[in-house]
Amino acid sequence: MLGELQDSPEVRENSTAWGELRATAVFEPSLREELARTTHTWVHDIAELLARADPLGTAPARAAAAERLTTLVEGLSVRWLSGSLPLGHARRLLRTAVDTELRREID
Repeated sequence: MLGELQDSPEVRENSTAWGELRATAVFEPSLREELARTTHTWVHDIAELLARADPLGTAPARAAAAERLTTLVEGLSVRWLSGSLPLGHARRLLRTAVDTELRREID
């Protein structure tokens, strides 16, 4: 997930494009179904990674954690790209959130 928050031209371009797509979907309902599908795939992929990190956790708990984490990445990305949040701080916040979610899975 930290790969989504890197100061490289490719990551900036990709993150900007996704942010623009999400913002456009607010006003263009025709974009929503495909966007929801790709978002679901991303959440599912992160839930699978969480399952590898904590094989004893439950599927619903991993899905909820993945939803929270992917939502956080999107918000951090918007703040970073808009100059509201330094990249290093955004990455630290994400690391803390991942650690918190993994501890929650174990508890």
